[in-house]
Amino acid sequence: MPTLQGYFNRFDSNKKYTKSLFLAGKGLQSAELNEIQEYSSHALKNFGNAIFKDGDVIRGCTCIIDNQSGAVTVEAGQVYLNGAIRDIHEGNFTIPIDVSVKIGVYFKEKIVTELEDPELRDPAVGTRNYQETGAARLQYNLVWSFQSEGVTPQTSDLGEFYSIYNVEHGVLVQKALAPQMDSVSVALARYDNESNGSFLVRGMSVTCLENSNTEQVFTINEGKAHVDGYEIELAHSLRVRFDNEIDAETVTSDPYVFEPNAQGVMTVQLNHAPLASVTSVDVTVQKTVNLSHGSYSGALDPIPSTSVLEIMLIKQGNTVYAKNTDYKLTAGQVDWSPPGAEPAPGSTYEITYRYRTKVDPTNVTDTGFNISGAVDGTMVLVTYSWKMPRYDLITIDNEGIVRRIKGLAHAWTPSVPKAPNGQLVLAQIFQNWASNQKPKVSNNAIRVVKMGDIESIKNMVLNLYYLISQEQLKNDANASDPSAKKGIFVDPFFDDDMRDQGISQTGAIVDKCLTLPTRAEVHDLAKDQKVYLLPYVLEPVISQELQTGSMKINPYCAFDPIPADVTINSNVDFWTEIETQWLSPVTQLFYTWIFDSNYYNTYTDANTLVASTSRYATFMRQIRQQIKIEGLKPGERIEVVEFSGIPVAVEAA
Repeated sequence: MPTLQGYFNRFDSNKKYTKSLFLAGKGLQSAELNEIQEYSSHALKNFGNAIFKDGDVIRGCTCIIDNQSGAVTVEAGQVYLNGAIRDIHEGNFTIPIDVSVKIGVYFKEKIVTELEDPELRDPAVGTRNYQETGAARLQYNLVWSFQSEGVTPQTSDLGEFYSIYNVEHGVLVQKALAPQMDSVSVALARYDNESNGSFLVRGMSVTCLENSNTEQVFTINEGKAHVDGYEIELAHSLRVRFDNEIDAETVTSDPYVFEPNAQGVMTVQLNHAPLASVTSVDVTVQKTVNLSHGSYSGALDPIPSTSVLEIMLIKQGNTVYAKNTDYKLTAGQVDWSPPGAEPAPGSTYEITYRYRTKVDPTNVTDTGFNISGAVDGTMVLVTYSWKMPRYDLITIDNEGIVRRIKGLAHAWTPSVPKAPNGQLVLAQIFQNWASNQKPKVSNNAIRVVKMGDIESIKNMVLNLYYLISQEQLKNDANASDPSAKKGIFVDPFFDDDMRDQGISQTGAIVDKCLTLPTRAEVHDLAKDQKVYLLPYVLEPVISQELQTGSMKINPYCAFDPIPADVTINSNVDFWTEIETQWLSPVTQLFYTWIFDSNYYNTYTDANTLVASTSRYATFMRQIRQQIKIEGLKPGERIEVVEFSGIPVAVEAA
């Protein structure tokens, strides 16, 4: 609060004073009167902050925005600010429509004395204090305005700004309800978020409008959503722009073979697309020029090109010179030092050679370009950058701000990013970066499911169960159909229920096949005392034939003895009791039959067979357990060994 000469206010909330107790015979202080006002306003502010927050609309303040021109009209009303409900007049101003804008009010307090307002002088006519000065007044002032990045309103000394509305590219995002009770809104938002999370109520579908080399333009239709429990509503469609921010990968010296068409032009189809930029195209070119031989025999004649690969032909008139016999290539020069024929010093001869050079590509597209002038069948090395695919997310937060969450670009498997906390995913964008295509937009937002839809899903599930039950009854009826029809006995070999119970059966039915049975017995190697190993021969891998000196670390044994290590090798008991005279269940547990390459029968649980049963064992059988005790010193004895609190006998191994 501004300062005023002669004004005293000793109010301090940390002292916990609640009243001023006036005493008879004591003079009244002006500071005490000021403190009485502070007691009241402080208590009222604490109460108001428990219900509202700064910037909550109490009444009126409807905001209307022209999304073409940016003209804003906000009607008069009441807003809760700084511990009290404040009146505010109508406001008119213009905002930018290409950025995010916060519309709110500037709050400022000032002191008014009798100099600014003569009516503050004592109006009591006929008194000694008539027209004398008295107490000053504290006045607040509210002005509608806005704040945005890079834009400052053309008004100075406005005070403190309080945001009320959010505007995205000329579209009002969040509609303030009157009145907004902050504590109640927070409680409802917390309940809604914990129960349902963030979800889309209606609308807000995302569509790509433009895809240029620098930016992408998306439109979000009008709709409503709940983000972290807070309601977000778009009264009109929202247009947002994002820079491409392409992730490019550089491919160095990508090899291709020059295979031109009839016109000598080759279209290079790049291995990676779409193309971002071409750094260089390195090709092999063949050239024929005339050179002058040096002034002496065996001289080196420089070739007027760099990166020469080989000399194809040298001739003078009808004389053709032989490679490595008459000449050779040395450091990009014709070396006539070999003991063969050579042109006369100072004479001119014709040379055909090949060299590496860079050419400019033509007709560049997303997938490649055209080149010409290279030697057929030679290597073309291309260095270029290409745009890697990427998944992005379009999200909205509880203030209505739309963001793009970039994913991790990858050549083959780009990953889909996760939305940060407090943001609702509206759509997933697959960025293929093709110049003639828009990115693929998948509107995969989580949408609210109404009770009617849940009831329909429930009915569909019940109908599905009904159809499955009918199918099971039909299959059961077919399986239980009499096997003897018209004098012919048929056994589908599903199980043993059609076999003669009075005759010993030597066959086994496994996976609908009648086959010879196999008896099996499970042997638990852990029960035996000896160890079973595969045949082996010991070979030394590491040997240490030297040794160092030694000394006792603790010669006086000044510590408690290390306890012995006790290890138990629990045996698991396996056994099977067959209560039928056939071996089908035993054989079927580990047997699988393959008819042909188009049919494969999987394992079938023996418990489903009609002719066999299984049950849980009432008592466990006694089995031997191996207990290994290590670390005993000479002379130590084992007095007792307990297993689960029961003493057991121990036999030495």
